Amino acid sequence: MSFLDINAAIGRTTSGPPGFETPDALLTEMRRLGIGEALVCHRMAQEADVVLGNRLLLEALKGHPELLPCWVMAPPALGDLPPPGEWVGEAAANGVRAIRLQPRHSLYSLSEWCVGPLAEAVAGAGLPMLLDFGPRHWSEQVVPWSELEELCLGHPDLAVILIGCTVGETRNALGLMRRARNLHIEYHALSLPDGLTLMAGEGMAKRLLFGTGLPARAAECVIEQTRRSGLSVPDLLAASGLNARRVLRLTPMRVTEPRHPPGDACPIIDVHGHSGSWERACSPVNTPGAVVASMRRCGVAKMVLSSFAAIHAEMLAGNDQTAEAVAKFPGTLYGYAVANPHCAAEIPAELEKRFDKDKGFVGLKLHCGLHGVKLQHPGYEYALAFASERGLPALVHGGGGDKWGGVAARYPGATFIMAHGCAWDGRDTAGRELYAQVRDVPNLYVDVAGSAAYRRAMEALAELAGAEKILYGSDFPMFDLGFEIGRIVGSGMNEVAQAMILGGNAIRLFKRF
Repeated sequence: MSFLDINAAIGRTTSGPPGFETPDALLTEMRRLGIGEALVCHRMAQEADVVLGNRLLLEALKGHPELLPCWVMAPPALGDLPPPGEWVGEAAANGVRAIRLQPRHSLYSLSEWCVGPLAEAVAGAGLPMLLDFGPRHWSEQVVPWSELEELCLGHPDLAVILIGCTVGETRNALGLMRRARNLHIEYHALSLPDGLTLMAGEGMAKRLLFGTGLPARAAECVIEQTRRSGLSVPDLLAASGLNARRVLRLTPMRVTEPRHPPGDACPIIDVHGHSGSWERACSPVNTPGAVVASMRRCGVAKMVLSSFAAIHAEMLAGNDQTAEAVAKFPGTLYGYAVANPHCAAEIPAELEKRFDKDKGFVGLKLHCGLHGVKLQHPGYEYALAFASERGLPALVHGGGGDKWGGVAARYPGATFIMAHGCAWDGRDTAGRELYAQVRDVPNLYVDVAGSAAYRRAMEALAELAGAEKILYGSDFPMFDLGFEIGRIVGSGMNEVAQAMILGGNAIRLFKRF
């Protein structure tokens, strides 16, 4: 199976990770990842001058048939850009395969009175229109869905492709896809658990388009998400490339049946999962049976859960929810007991119950972010002393204001795991200062969970903290297991480092397994 990437770019970048200055640089990364073809635009066109960037793109792609040109456009105003019909005609004459719009970056509306003439010209040329609203956190709502509906329904012959749809946009995206049959989703940021198979089950498999976001994004995440998705062979081949070939009006090509993903370096242990659901994010995989089914398909042997309800306001009821899940699948699901510092009087009896009476609890979960306090807050003192006495890990959702080194030294018997290490982009100075502590503090570790997938961030984290101090975590069911596995198995790290991160370190730290 060879992927066709519908979302890649070449050219120097103003800031951020190094771009692919030449087509050969992009092709080298594509070959490493098993991507056969890519629809490509130029970073100059994305960031500044669309006319210059589009010209640079055509010059650069000469002699590289695997790279398909995509022009960036915007609705002209006061003669600043060519008239739509003339401009789109020029693109088609030069072999351009798609038109990309960036309404958030270039500050314009998708309403008919603004983009209507350009959309009509693109549809008339038989080209698809890619809509890019830029990188965004999964919780940001930046897509103007009503305007997008107007565009799709007003131009039914136009193939509209939403670039980088996130898990936080799931409800809107599905609702509009049911109404607008010409809306397609490029899913490099759609790390929804089991999302591809669930959407295929609703008859949307032919409107899923593989894309990576290279060079900014870590393509290995979406590749592994696709490989471990559980899609039927026809749907897998469609999502990975055949859908894109149809939309781009490329000649059909012979495809081979995909091989199963290779075996992992060791059993995978997920130290960052959740039970229940959180309606701010769409959580369709929210029962213990569904969680375990996804684990088995993706090759995850064990998962440690904390309850969404417990990390919010209902510590006792939420921990009960976790206990019920763990009891249904002993040896596969394990529990974190959440300690809420605002319920300090209830914590002693709660921890005694979970670790002396219940079975399957293996550590603590502290969510400083939702609790609105820092790790050094007095409300955590009893729980951390308990963890230190019993040699328990504590998974902590904290940040730069937490006194990691001081607290870890005060409770030397506990193991502290910083959550969400791969939310770091691998370059930001504040993140570097935060994660540099991991290597130096003996009982401080970090997990890789994160909705972001920055290229080379995994390797940067391993170089900074040391592979022996990193654990695999997914934040499931917020994010897909295969997506999170991809950042490890598709990285440039050697197999020894991968094995430590995937499960070896967790086996060493979680004594109660």
